[in-house]
Amino acid sequence: MPNKPRIDNTVWLCDLTYTQQTIVADTIPMAIGCIASYTESQLDFVEPIKLFKYPELLCSTLDELGAPDIIGFSNYCWNENLSYQFAALIKKHFPSTIIVSGGPHYPTAHEERIQYLSDRPAIDAFIPYEGEIPFANLVAKMKDVNMDIESIKRLDIPSIHSIDDQNIPHLPELESRLVILDDIPSPYTSGRLDQFFDGKIMPLIQTTRGCPFTCTFCVEGISYYSKVRRFSKKRISEDVEYVSKKMFEIRGEGSRYDLCVSDSNFGMYAEDLDTCRALRKVRDKTGWPEYMIATTGKNKKERIIEAAKIMNGALRLSGSVQSLDKTVLENIKRKNISTDQLIDLGLAAHSAGVNSYSEIILGLPGDTKEAHFSTIQKVMDAGFNYITPWQLMLLPGSELGTNETKRQYKMKTKHRVLARCIGYYTAFGDDIVSSEIEEICIANSTFSFDDYIEARRLNLFLVIFNNDAVFSSVNKLFRVLDIKPFQWFMRMMSTKLPDGLERLFKEFVDDTINELWDSRTELDDYTRDKETVDRYIQGELGRNNLFYYRAMAITNHLDSLKSVARNAAIAILENEGRANDENITFLDEALTYHYLRVIDLFDENSASMESKFFYDIPKFEAEKSPEKIEEYIFTNPTTITFQVTDEQRSDIARHKATHGYDTVGIARILSKVYVRNLYRKTMADGVSV
Repeated sequence: MPNKPRIDNTVWLCDLTYTQQTIVADTIPMAIGCIASYTESQLDFVEPIKLFKYPELLCSTLDELGAPDIIGFSNYCWNENLSYQFAALIKKHFPSTIIVSGGPHYPTAHEERIQYLSDRPAIDAFIPYEGEIPFANLVAKMKDVNMDIESIKRLDIPSIHSIDDQNIPHLPELESRLVILDDIPSPYTSGRLDQFFDGKIMPLIQTTRGCPFTCTFCVEGISYYSKVRRFSKKRISEDVEYVSKKMFEIRGEGSRYDLCVSDSNFGMYAEDLDTCRALRKVRDKTGWPEYMIATTGKNKKERIIEAAKIMNGALRLSGSVQSLDKTVLENIKRKNISTDQLIDLGLAAHSAGVNSYSEIILGLPGDTKEAHFSTIQKVMDAGFNYITPWQLMLLPGSELGTNETKRQYKMKTKHRVLARCIGYYTAFGDDIVSSEIEEICIANSTFSFDDYIEARRLNLFLVIFNNDAVFSSVNKLFRVLDIKPFQWFMRMMSTKLPDGLERLFKEFVDDTINELWDSRTELDDYTRDKETVDRYIQGELGRNNLFYYRAMAITNHLDSLKSVARNAAIAILENEGRANDENITFLDEALTYHYLRVIDLFDENSASMESKFFYDIPKFEAEKSPEKIEEYIFTNPTTITFQVTDEQRSDIARHKATHGYDTVGIARILSKVYVRNLYRKTMADGVSV
């Protein structure tokens, strides 16, 4: 760009994350990288924009250099308060520094926006949603008013929201979104993000922006995001090549080797197949990405299946139904999403042997206990091999997050600390003690708190017994016998559990209740004490309960899980008149097979084990759609050996180094990696099976 305005001021951009328990937002900060590279393409900076991810580095740089002239902070549900605490501290010590905040975590209603800004006086300007054009325009205009903060607040630049010293709000219309995304110079190929390839966080790639769907629980459900924009094939391919080389260079013990794709509907568009081919090309050369985190599309199941096949196990398909109840779907405006296609996606993925997962949200408007249970049953019947039940988080920026919607559906809400989003840091000799507090719906006009607790208990059974194929051959056995696997879960829920497992479920329910606070203010005060924060950091408080208790069950109670699974399964077989010797023998061998694959799962030094089998359970497990169990009888009883390979030992050690060695760390691994790849490999008479 000729005659670019010259900028003498120092500018920093921060996309902070909590780090003391683990690195919470564990991706390279591509968003601020894009803002920096676009702004630098429009303006002539004497000094390049500095980028920060880790609070510790920001603290040490502030202590060394003082504050810059302009500092921007990203604003998401996982770092909103952390960013603001740093902003307030900087404003205290350097009042002339201009503080800019921006992102999706921002109310949609006019009056709620004014209140939001009034409650955060350290913020001089807020940029809702996409930030490249507004931030570049703001920095350019600052020069025109000699960096005078109050003049800046009155500029009325599109997408720059503020409240001036006369308490007058300035909320001009939003800036138009970028149409040609390639106008943003790549922060990867320019080397702008090289400092973040440290093996601790994973690269994030974005190929599209926007979402055509209108889901009311999601910030991208608003009309602002309805048009989908795309980076060019050339740009995406160049980024993939560059990132793969950087990841290969740093690969080592404890280093991340995965990828996050931030698109809202990856795989739904024809161009996504080109992206998969580019990724597969580098994966064949470097092994990266070992695992790919992405939200796949809500329609076009055939194309999504093709994307997963290209990635050859690295991409798990998502069929995020949220609910399959007609009333709920109408209430949350999922009108242009084919629920039939989402269910068909699970069936097709199961048939094709492709990994799949589904997400369900508990407590949506119009939800009932029966509707929630029915949704789980239908998703299980569709063959999704991983199901994540979420609680309804009411996000500022989403339609469900507005006060009007809460009143409409008589939502009863509570507050809790967002898992792992708490910590303290020191700059200028002052402490920053911060936590992120989320508001969740625990009841509404059709869904009581007692229903909520019972549904959460079922959710724990679900993640223990269904996810990552812990006892998957039992599910398959029921399908072969034309019995719905969901019956098995309901039977386990009504069965008296062994004492240790019963205590675990009771503690889960107690923790589910005790983590909830009526008052956000009281919880905020409670988490400002360092000793309290230490209890959160150490995992005593604020855990992700579903993942934590799942980890506890699998690592400490696997014998009891096997017993409960067997007793409930036999009861169902008896009720169905199918409890013959063949079915029970097969059931016992299937349970033993999965038990020996999973026992001591996260002990990379565990010894090999073996057992004799009459049925070829590995072959049955590998079969996409087995029909008769008698087809899997070994000619002779066969000893199967279960062993951890050297590669698995290395992977387990790497995951533990990344996420932690205790139960909280194991819970993170269960939520972050494709755990089935860690199960013991099997050998029958010296031959891999």
